[in-house]
Amino acid sequence: MSNYTAIIPAAGKGVRLLPYTRYCAKTMLPVAGRPVIAHILEQIEQCGIKKVVFIVGYQKESFIGFIQKNYPHLEVEFVEQTQLKGLGHAIYLAKEMVTGPCLIVLGDTIIEGDLKQLLQNGKNTVGVKEVSDPHRFGIVEMSGGKIKGFEEKPENPKSNLALIGAYAFEDSSQLFTALEKLILSGKTVKNEIQLTDALSILLQEQTEIVPVPLKNWFDCGTMEVMLQTNKTLIERKPQIPKKFLKNNRIVAPCWISEEAEIKNCVLGPYLSVGKGAVLNDCHLQDAIVFPDTKLQQKTASHTFFIKEEH
Repeated sequence: MSNYTAIIPAAGKGVRLLPYTRYCAKTMLPVAGRPVIAHILEQIEQCGIKKVVFIVGYQKESFIGFIQKNYPHLEVEFVEQTQLKGLGHAIYLAKEMVTGPCLIVLGDTIIEGDLKQLLQNGKNTVGVKEVSDPHRFGIVEMSGGKIKGFEEKPENPKSNLALIGAYAFEDSSQLFTALEKLILSGKTVKNEIQLTDALSILLQEQTEIVPVPLKNWFDCGTMEVMLQTNKTLIERKPQIPKKFLKNNRIVAPCWISEEAEIKNCVLGPYLSVGKGAVLNDCHLQDAIVFPDTKLQQKTASHTFFIKEEH
């Protein structure tokens, strides 16, 4: 599996997460104490993958700095997407850096399940899950147990089987060729070059693509999903340093950095507190406190706190 290259598109602005994305790319927003991208890279590394190509754009300097500082053991490449022309275009920009098999995981998507399931020798795969609102997603149409077609956010979906933002290709050159054909054709959806259209080209050329059901995924593009992701990840791996139990009341589960400062607070459940945060006389639950944030006498739930707000 180590011969795979991971491609992670991470160029978007995260408009739905304003004002929080004024200060960092949405892939750098923290959930359960770590940036979204850190959770994704943990899964990538669990697959034995050592090479990662990032498609960067908005707030690229801080993103690149974080990766270089925290992942020196990985072989990384950065490609800038100067114009946001869609997911298909973003992936095509990795063409010169990728040979052989590749795994694609969207930079704002934390998969619930083992990504190794997608890495099946000799097969192209897409992660899928049944959903109740398929018009919001890229959709897979099935026939006779095989994928018959793909459609991006259809008004009248032909199935409820959604693409969850993870794909694997045994021969990446086939994918890049299909993307190039799509780009040359000029076809776009809402002025974006869609990956689903390139997948449709592969199907037309009799290239088999296998659906792989995965447990769930978190598309961290809205505040509501970010908070739900935070809750789920905290439940799995909570962290409450003992030093904070003396002068505070903390209701588990929470994730609190060892390098925070907390005095006279009632915290939790489902609160994450980043490195360098300082909390005094606060009552917080179901919230995300960004690193280096200072809060005094705050009472709140179901929200974010960023350092520029204090």
